[in-house]
Amino acid sequence: MPTPARHADLAGAPPQMASITDLTTTPEMHSGRPALKRKAKRPNRINLTYVAEACAEAGLDPSKEIVRILQAKRVVTDRSGAVVVNPDGTPVTEDMIDADTKLRTLNELLGYVQPKLKAVDVKVSGALDLSTEQLDKRLSELLEKAA
Repeated sequence: MPTPARHADLAGAPPQMASITDLTTTPEMHSGRPALKRKAKRPNRINLTYVAEACAEAGLDPSKEIVRILQAKRVVTDRSGAVVVNPDGTPVTEDMIDADTKLRTLNELLGYVQPKLKAVDVKVSGALDLSTEQLDKRLSELLEKAA
């Protein structure tokens, strides 16, 4: 199998690992059209716009891919390679991702799906105009509305 020709800019230099600058420059996208020229707001950071554009161009939705991977299962086999079956004849399956990794991933995603509530500081000066019963009623209404 012939070796592919090296890019002319390399001029015989040894191969190097990709760096942050390689990821933040404006290379042509895989479609052959030039990428939009956008700079990262902070130097030496990955421009997430390029990442989003590359995912969209490849037809990938990261959130759907994460869910697909988390739900992936594999068929269980015994030592001889035979498929293990349930009493009803269906193959036994197990999660492809271990429980610890799945828990850490879901915990991280939880911050985006259901953001943490912040404490509310309330300063009250003077006397309250509500009686204890009125205050309890108002708190009950607010809790019902929140649920």
